[in-house]
Amino acid sequence: MFARQLIYALESFGIHIFPNSRTCFHFDDKLAQKYLLEAVNAPLADTWIFYSIESANAWISTTAFPKVFKLRTGAGSSNVRLVHTPDEAYRLVNVAFSYGFNPVKGYFSDFSTRIRKTHSLNAFFTKLLRAPSVVKDLINKRNIYPPERGYIYFQEFLPGNLYDTRVTVIGNRAFAFIRYNRPGDFRASGSGLIDHRPESIDIRIISEAFRIADSIGSQSLAMDFVYDTEQNPRLLEISYAYVPDAVYDCPGHWDSALNWHQGHVWPQDAILNDIIHKIYRADL
Repeated sequence: MFARQLIYALESFGIHIFPNSRTCFHFDDKLAQKYLLEAVNAPLADTWIFYSIESANAWISTTAFPKVFKLRTGAGSSNVRLVHTPDEAYRLVNVAFSYGFNPVKGYFSDFSTRIRKTHSLNAFFTKLLRAPSVVKDLINKRNIYPPERGYIYFQEFLPGNLYDTRVTVIGNRAFAFIRYNRPGDFRASGSGLIDHRPESIDIRIISEAFRIADSIGSQSLAMDFVYDTEQNPRLLEISYAYVPDAVYDCPGHWDSALNWHQGHVWPQDAILNDIIHKIYRADL
């Protein structure tokens, strides 16, 4: 609850920390991300945020559908849905500017994906045994987190993308892999269908990811890219928090000159090495 305030306080004393404020201030806040990415001229997919029911409804009456609706919070494709018609969008607006949306999804909201990612009977029973504690945790979170309301967020839907490209930039290293969409879904995040082969990666995305991370001044930044109808890379979201195993499973990484370096690296080790190097240079 006080992490950001503590980070700012430590930085004011010149203490080297991770995450620093540039790395984490936009965490789990897609509204902040939208304005930040526009400020650094990132190729963000067209995004619209409205803070009144009148402006939102006026836009809906003139735009084309489908569009992607998102809440400001949520990871792994939670709180993301495809809006097919104006009537559906109007209903979402009415909720957004009245009682709001609960940002914590129920246990069964993504049940099919969790089952598909369970690759053994032993893993299934392990998840089954954990279910009561997980449900209890979800109930506690639903009581803690306030409803999301007072705004509505829509993003351009870019058809024809069977996967997204996740790039994680840590210092002078870029790790990348492809995540295929969930079966019958337009969303890739949380699918668990990953291709780590470096030859599958569009080098233009690596170059752009380095530029964005450098412009933000981030110590560690994960970025999700897809393509527009002209096959230009477009950015959907960013985060400094991610599953480290997926990064480690990359067979190597690129540096900012786009040279390939073979070998697995834990992101935690890369982050720690960068911090130690920065402290060492400061002491010289």
